[in-house]
Amino acid sequence: MPDAEPDDPTAVEQQTVPCRNLRHQGMYVFTDGRGRDPDKDYDNTIFWCLKTMKGYGPDDESVGIHDCRSPARSCHEPL
Repeated sequence: MPDAEPDDPTAVEQQTVPCRNLRHQGMYVFTDGRGRDPDKDYDNTIFWCLKTMKGYGPDDESVGIHDCRSPARSCHEPL
């Protein structure tokens, strides 16, 4: 498989880990257990930050599976 392009969001996602303060409803709901990525079990997943308990982080930026993988964010704490 060829290397992903740098502009490819999946390439960036694979290189970084989510923030330890990221939470989503799928973490607290039983799934079918078929071994799929739990972040992709729901197409309408709601995310929140454990520090703010809101849909935005301490840096006032939005919270989400892609948003909270950036080490450039001041509040990012890798797993």
